[in-house]
Amino acid sequence: MLVSDKIFALIKEKGLTQKDFATLTGIAESTISDWKRKGLNPSLDKVSAICAALDITPYELLGMEEKSSTLDFAVELTEDEQVLLENFRRVDSEQQKRVLSYFTELSADEGIPTGLMNTERPLSGEEDAVTQGGGVVETDIEFTIRKQLCRRIRKLARLERIVLDESEDTTGRNLHLLQYLDYLKMDKLDFVKDYLRHLQPFMITEMDSQERFDNAICILDEYYRISLYIKVDATRGEEVIVSFHENHKNGIAKRNSLIHREDQVYVFADAIGSHVVGTEHYSIDVFMMRGVRSFHINVPATRYDEDGFLVRYQAINSAWMDIMNQYLEDLYTSNLDFSEVELFTSLQQLSFTSYGNDAFSNISLLMDSLIIQKDSNSRQIADAALCIYCSSLTLNPVDKRELIEALGLRFEVNSVRALPQILERIEINIK
Repeated sequence: MLVSDKIFALIKEKGLTQKDFATLTGIAESTISDWKRKGLNPSLDKVSAICAALDITPYELLGMEEKSSTLDFAVELTEDEQVLLENFRRVDSEQQKRVLSYFTELSADEGIPTGLMNTERPLSGEEDAVTQGGGVVETDIEFTIRKQLCRRIRKLARLERIVLDESEDTTGRNLHLLQYLDYLKMDKLDFVKDYLRHLQPFMITEMDSQERFDNAICILDEYYRISLYIKVDATRGEEVIVSFHENHKNGIAKRNSLIHREDQVYVFADAIGSHVVGTEHYSIDVFMMRGVRSFHINVPATRYDEDGFLVRYQAINSAWMDIMNQYLEDLYTSNLDFSEVELFTSLQQLSFTSYGNDAFSNISLLMDSLIIQKDSNSRQIADAALCIYCSSLTLNPVDKRELIEALGLRFEVNSVRALPQILERIEINIK
């Protein structure tokens, strides 16, 4: 018997309507209807509200035997269990809560008849974890961490008390992206908030803070040539402070190795376009931001849970690459053979500063293109395109100096050895 079947039986037994139950639990009626219509189970975060409304225990709801609260200290722990216990006792209370939440998710995969591990998705024997590409299946715990982190950041970005950290770090090389936004005359805080509101779980990886902040969320957005480091200090009731710069170590930033994602990734939809009745197949609208550009894509998707969908990563990547390669081709003059140039194939080949529509961003895009060329002929063409574009710019001395200085600061945090020579050629060719 499904957990949702038991819920509906209890609703009927207690003489409640579905609307009454929705009011008591705070769960949307449409969500409750989906449980019955699609054969779904409620997610774990709703169990407490459901049990309170139906006056039962979670054990009764899940069909499990209630365990005694008395611990048997005579049970001998295995070596692995001892290591787990010792490490658990070493960490602080916040970390202990996180570990417990992970085990709550894990425990749903054992002993629960209908498998709340795969919450609110069709019970048809489909995969038990989100496929994150390259044939590698991300576990439910890893997926849950990404999803919760991303959702929390998106929510924090909507707060009025959010502020931007514009202090200089010890390397003095953490402000160039903010200087780039200044160059574009963009409101930095508004941009960063908008950027965080459009993050997707598949883009981010949690990392340990480089600084000592008890309440900091530290992530990398890995879908650039150099990962974007984002830290959100979310101390309750205080200002939410956001740090935002390219990830580097001692002032040197290494470009990412390409991640080949051939399968599906989890996304939050901004809107639902259409739905094939009787199936989990939809078309959804997603607004994604790369650099300073936002882009709307409409893609086929499969409902995963009540919060989001599975989308083929290649559909997202291809949509962006089509735009950026067309943008690059438009910067080429007719006397250059664009067909001989290696095209962009991955979001990880493009810099944060290559998504604008101005002289700085255009030069950054042409530099990214030059860096990915694999043979001398394509490099010569890409180099010529960069030099010709720079020579076509007509700037007064002040604007030229501002552009050269901004480019120098921006590419100072980089491990590509040829960049100093490329920047020198750019300066020579700008009139």
